[in-house]
Amino acid sequence: MQHRWTVLLLGPIALGLSACADGGTKDTPQSQVAIAAEHHLFSLRSLRGFGTFPVPADAVETRTWKLNLFDDSTYTLTTSSGTSAPDRYALENDGTLSIYVAGFGNEPSQIFLGGYSLGAGQAQPDLFFTDRVSSPNSQRIGLFYGTRVVQGQVELAGAWHVLSLHVVFDQTILSPENVGRGAHGGVSIATGAPGDARAISGTGMQGTSSLTFSGSIRYLLDAQGNGDGTVNLSLGYQLTGQAVDTRVLQAAASERVVFALDENSGDGEAGLVTLVRKFDAPTTPVDSVRVPGTFLVGGHTLFINPSNSGSDTFVGVVTLTPQGGFRLDATGNNGADFTYTGSYALAADGGMTISIDGTNETWFAAIDTSYNSFALIDDFEELRPNNIPELNFAFGVRRQEN
Repeated sequence: MQHRWTVLLLGPIALGLSACADGGTKDTPQSQVAIAAEHHLFSLRSLRGFGTFPVPADAVETRTWKLNLFDDSTYTLTTSSGTSAPDRYALENDGTLSIYVAGFGNEPSQIFLGGYSLGAGQAQPDLFFTDRVSSPNSQRIGLFYGTRVVQGQVELAGAWHVLSLHVVFDQTILSPENVGRGAHGGVSIATGAPGDARAISGTGMQGTSSLTFSGSIRYLLDAQGNGDGTVNLSLGYQLTGQAVDTRVLQAAASERVVFALDENSGDGEAGLVTLVRKFDAPTTPVDSVRVPGTFLVGGHTLFINPSNSGSDTFVGVVTLTPQGGFRLDATGNNGADFTYTGSYALAADGGMTISIDGTNETWFAAIDTSYNSFALIDDFEELRPNNIPELNFAFGVRRQEN
C-alpha cells in the first residue's frame, strides 16, 4: 500500500513538533518510566506539498537540539537560543515515548508519539518521535531522532552501514532524483589516535546507480580527553563519472550508531544520514535468533514526482519474524493507516535486504550491535500506477514485551 500526505512552540524556542499522535488532543501523559539524562536530537521537517519544481529551500527546516529529560517526567529543550520552559513527557514500560506540548493562543495542546530504547546491552539509549500534523502556525512535518549524551570517548574505527535520505533544491533538470535521493551502502572508518580525524571510504547504491563514499569523521574531545558524542562528519557521495558531492553534517556518535543531519544551509540539499556499526562477521556475526521482534518506528517520506512532490511522516511498528517475515504497520500525516509486508534476508554483518510484496521494491535495513535499534531506507524509485514514487527513511527501537 502507498501512503500519501493526505511545532512544538516552547516559549522562545520553536521545536516544530505538532499534533497528537492519533490526530486529536489528549490529556497530560503519565509516565511509567522516569529518565534523567541529556540527549542529542536532530530534526528534519518539510511541507506536505513542495509546490512547483524545483523544490524551494524553504520547504524544509532542519534543527539540532539537546533534549533534557528529568526524573519527574518533565523535559526541556536547549538550543543556541536558550532553554525552553519545562513540559511533560511519558515513557511507557514497552518504550513508547509521548511528548506533551502545552497549547497557547489558537494552538491546541498536543502529544507526539515516538520510542525510547529500554533494552539491555547499551550504554547510550536511542530515541525518536514524530511531528505528523501541520497547523497554520507550523506547517512542516517530520522526524526527530538521536541518542543519550554520555561523557567519555568512542572508538569509531571499523565497518559501518550507511543509510541516507535527502531533499534536493534548486535543480533545473526535471527528474525524481532532483526532488529527493535515498542511498545506502557500507563504509570503513580508519584507525587513529583519540580525537583524530579518521578517513571514511566505501561503496553503495543511490537507487540503481553505483556510489562511492568518501569523507572523514572526528570525535571531539576536550582538554581532558573526554567528549559527549559530538563528532565532525563530512560524507562525500560520488556517482560514476560525476564530481564528489560532499555533505558537511551535524552529528553525534555512540559505539553503535552515528546520527547525522545535513542542515538546510543553502548548499542545495538537506537530509538525514545514519551510520549503523556492522557486526564483525565472520568472527562475531549477527545472531539471527536475537533479531526477530517488534520495533517502534518513526519515519519520513519523500514523494518525488517533480510535478506532484511533497512529504509525509509516519509512526508505527516494524515486525520481524523468526521465519524471515517483514511487516510495517504505520499511520501517516492524514491519520490513515497503511501496511507494507514482505520478507527479509539477514546478512552476517547485520544488514538486511527487504523484499516488499506487491510493489516489487527492495529496501535496505540494519540492526545495531545491541539488537535494540533498527534503521531502514527505501531508496528504490518504484513505478506506481498513480505515478507517485516515494522514498522512505525510518528509525526504530525494540519494543519491550511484558
